[in-house]
Amino acid sequence: MLITPDISALSYKRQLAKRFDRASRTYDSYADFQKIVLDRLLAMLPLNQADVVLDLGTGTGQALGVLSEQLNTACNIALDLSPQMLTVASERYSFLSNTYYVCADAERLPLRDKLCDLVFSSLAIQWCLNPLDLFKELYRITKPGGYVLFSTLSQGSMPEISQAWLGLDNEDHVHQYMAPETLMDCIKSSGLNLSSSLLSDIPMWFDTPESAIYSLKKVGASLIASDGEKAMSPSKWKAFLYEYEKQRHELGIPLSYQVSFVVAQRPFGIQE
Repeated sequence: MLITPDISALSYKRQLAKRFDRASRTYDSYADFQKIVLDRLLAMLPLNQADVVLDLGTGTGQALGVLSEQLNTACNIALDLSPQMLTVASERYSFLSNTYYVCADAERLPLRDKLCDLVFSSLAIQWCLNPLDLFKELYRITKPGGYVLFSTLSQGSMPEISQAWLGLDNEDHVHQYMAPETLMDCIKSSGLNLSSSLLSDIPMWFDTPESAIYSLKKVGASLIASDGEKAMSPSKWKAFLYEYEKQRHELGIPLSYQVSFVVAQRPFGIQE
């Protein structure tokens, strides 16, 4: 759910898949923030039984075991743009015979209409380019009365990085995430009913500026959406770290996120 510079959708998605491929073996070791968000989202499950569940942007599959057990699912679909992430997930849950691994784009889902009782997605849909089209797809594949439960980064995430760069150059160094109000409008325009939403500020703390940045890179989240993946000069990197260090608190180096937690439902009884 981001705005990118001039870059074709296909090129962007290819770069995104490569980025997460590279992070597939380091993701779990650096995903402290992602685990906090995932646990909060799992606590919001709006049903206690589901035949078919889609874990959209499954990554290394951290949610699959809980979803399968807690919802007693007949079929889990683990979908991700990164084939290497799916490899890690399938290795982790090789014992789950009811789970199918699908490498595909969330904005073009290879699933039939009205298939899923629940679409579950934690910190994945912010990578999509066209949010309204995405939610129309989620509406399409969700059963009447079924739910879409997700978390996503919202406007105002990672202000510390922007502040550190302020004055060093005039370039964007963090993604421009969607405002919560715009997100809600997209959900409603798709035909889904908004059941509940929560915007939460989640601060994280690190020993050094370098470790804060590594918490992003090692899970596949680069700082900027560009078509070049240009290397940064050592002097520029050193200047950035120096500015970031100025924000140190008693708890360490801050890196904070604005996270939207959303429950939406496809309404019953609409003739199509």
